Amino acid sequence: MTIKRTLFLVLAAFAASFFSHFFFLNEWWDDRYMLGPNDGLNQIAPFKELLYNEFTNGSFFYSFSFGIGAGTYSQLGYYYSTNIFFLFSVVIVYLFDSMGFIHSPDALFWAQANVWISVMRVTLIITVTTAVFRYMKLTAVPAFTGASLYAISAIYFRHVVYWDFFADAFLWVPLLVLGVEKIIREKHPVWFIVAVAGMIFTNFYFAYINLIFIAIYIAFRSVIKLVNGETPFKIQCKHYIFGGLLGFGMGSIGFVPAVYGYFNNYRPPYEEFVPIWNFADNILFTSLTLLVPPIFILFMWVGSFYKNKLFLLFAAISLFLIILHFSPLAGSVFNGFSAPRNRFEYLAYFAIGGATAAGLQLLSKIKLKEFLKAASLTIITYALYYDSYFLTAYSEETNKGFIILWVAGAVAAVFILFGWIRKSAVLYLLMAVIIIGNITVMNNHQRIVLSENGGADGVTRDYLQSGDYMNKKQMELIQQVQQRDDEALYRMDWRGNDNRNNIPVIQEFNGLSSYTSIQNKNILFFYYHDMEIDMGHESVSRYSGLGDRSNLYSLLRGKYLMHEKNKEEVVPYGFKKILENDNYIIYENTNTLPFIKTTSNLYDEDLVSKADILSREHAMLDGIVVKDAPGDPKTLNQKNNLLEDVSIKPVNATYKNGQLEVTGEKGGLDIQVGGKSKEFIDLYLSFYLENNDRQAPMFRLEINEFQTLRKSHQSLYRTGVNDITARVSSSETLSLRMREGSYTLEDLELYGENYEKLNEITASATQQDQQVDIGDNRITLLFDNTENNSHAVIPIPYERGWQVKVNGEKQELLEANFAFLGTEIDKGPNKIEFVYYPPYFMICLIIAILSCLITAAWGWLNWRKRKNPRV
Repeated sequence: MTIKRTLFLVLAAFAASFFSHFFFLNEWWDDRYMLGPNDGLNQIAPFKELLYNEFTNGSFFYSFSFGIGAGTYSQLGYYYSTNIFFLFSVVIVYLFDSMGFIHSPDALFWAQANVWISVMRVTLIITVTTAVFRYMKLTAVPAFTGASLYAISAIYFRHVVYWDFFADAFLWVPLLVLGVEKIIREKHPVWFIVAVAGMIFTNFYFAYINLIFIAIYIAFRSVIKLVNGETPFKIQCKHYIFGGLLGFGMGSIGFVPAVYGYFNNYRPPYEEFVPIWNFADNILFTSLTLLVPPIFILFMWVGSFYKNKLFLLFAAISLFLIILHFSPLAGSVFNGFSAPRNRFEYLAYFAIGGATAAGLQLLSKIKLKEFLKAASLTIITYALYYDSYFLTAYSEETNKGFIILWVAGAVAAVFILFGWIRKSAVLYLLMAVIIIGNITVMNNHQRIVLSENGGADGVTRDYLQSGDYMNKKQMELIQQVQQRDDEALYRMDWRGNDNRNNIPVIQEFNGLSSYTSIQNKNILFFYYHDMEIDMGHESVSRYSGLGDRSNLYSLLRGKYLMHEKNKEEVVPYGFKKILENDNYIIYENTNTLPFIKTTSNLYDEDLVSKADILSREHAMLDGIVVKDAPGDPKTLNQKNNLLEDVSIKPVNATYKNGQLEVTGEKGGLDIQVGGKSKEFIDLYLSFYLENNDRQAPMFRLEINEFQTLRKSHQSLYRTGVNDITARVSSSETLSLRMREGSYTLEDLELYGENYEKLNEITASATQQDQQVDIGDNRITLLFDNTENNSHAVIPIPYERGWQVKVNGEKQELLEANFAFLGTEIDKGPNKIEFVYYPPYFMICLIIAILSCLITAAWGWLNWRKRKNPRV
């Protein structure tokens, strides 16, 4: 392809891409953005802001500002940290930032930029896919038309709005197909190796999906021969296996750490029954993920097309994948054998695009009778599907249905017209109708499905600058704290008015919350099991706050707390008001402990785990909890269970043998502590609670000022953790309340806290003579161990990849206090260096370099053989 033709292709692709985004471009002009209100605002924009800031500051592996600290290279590999397209966009944005065209890209910037990044992505997808179809001997205009149907599709726009990074999967499918075809036609494996390497490096999740697809493609391709002299299948297999291993080796530097992050995550297994088939989706009118274009339906009725091997190949794969679309079991397989998800339909669109391109190239060879027959069957198909659609569609979908019918009718009409006239101008008219009609349908789909019904119309500049997201008044107050406090890595508990867990990323402060699909399971287990920290709203893939528990705030450097004014909020013990403005108040923890905690008091983790929650907190205050504590571990003095001295009274309920039946609109138990409550500042109530009705919706649990939401059994985001600990202000009566229903409520324990241990530890803690240097992937600590303590712990989460040196000597890294970094220390002066690299990064780097060298050598030998067959 000449430079002139390539330039023309890119410009045409850009034009198609631009007009396919016309609805959201118009929204952008009115300060409404192409982004979903949930994960779009909670994850996509914040993660782009976070990684941009980290990358441009030279930190590629770890962020101390993400949650309470996380290896971003592995935990955000599912999103953007190794995403080649995103890395390229970071370079472009950084250049604009450096030249002053934009200023400090934040979440608002990335929300605004999403539509333009998508325009560029679709341009690239169309260009690459057209080139691949051209390699497969399709002429330019049909190839471009088929590529446009692939890129401008319902599932593409759904991905961009809700989970932008999934859309990058579109780029790798044509490249993988090109790699396979290069092996089949030329015995040339380098394209395949590079495609596998880039895809494996970019994202392990859609690499898994795409590799399933390419296996399906190879299987169909082994049966359907396209050209003479194809490479024998046995030799192909050798190229696939050896080339795949080399590609994996090259991409392993991104793939392996990300997969480790996935396996180091915790998510409850999906236990619901997965049916094999579900044919409820209407793929011609209302499908959210697979809205089949009319031209493909028409071509499926042209019997003579199936004599063409290329059409047969793409049509067969298309039909196979369309059938799989109706299988929840297939959705589960493509989603890693988890909950069924319709995320693989872009693969069907690629095959549909290929079949359409091949069919357009064959039009001149069919007879008028076959034109009329195919068009008639297409109209009947749409009439049958429209009847089903019309009876069940929402009124706002009707407009989209009529537009699809008009497009289908126009395609059929021009199709028949070409049968009579047989002029290339009419053929070009048909292709224009296909492209323009598809663009019209997709713009209408964006308006109705993604914006009006999907919530994207609520993602506006005004909302992003409101108190629910990145409010100026909130950020100014936070900046005042940052200007007055230069202590090492203190943290603030604040999630915005709307309790978005990634607000610390958005507003650029060190927080105590995080929401991402891949979490460090050590921290999740710390919240779920070790400390039973309630987060106010049960949900997987996130943690937030510290359950209003002062001991934990002090241990984890939770130094500040922000609340909205004129709203009832819980302020934990030891916090005092220091700053405020018209709308918000910041409280400071007067009992914050030093960043470095040293002690010789070691508690054995197994023994501590058997104690009550309050005693576990005291063990971490008094010493360090470690696995397999050496020597003679310190004995833990457990608290007395106050339930032995209190009475329990059902209210609008019956309670017997651990079964609570709430009969009123709202009821539960009154735990009457009486005068003993005056001995304590706070009470800790621990118990097991589960809704016995598996169909019941989410319910609210209240205990005095304590409130939390518990998920339905049907929710995909239920943690499955039913052990709860609530900290409430000491009171003569604890009123446990929930709505009408049947519950299992057992294992109740009640403990009192007067904070004598916290005050004692705070008073004796040594704040001075600690030098803490934190940056990039490294922590350097300098202090004098004058008390000759044996161990130290810091409030940074433990995860594979950390290494530690004490006074220049490599030391064993300890998982201390259930989930944090610890180590043995020396007497006297200590220099401790914690360094983080992604798990298996160095060995993968070596493998990647060797794989690159072998690939280069293999490619050079193939080039020499082609140039000189006698070699």
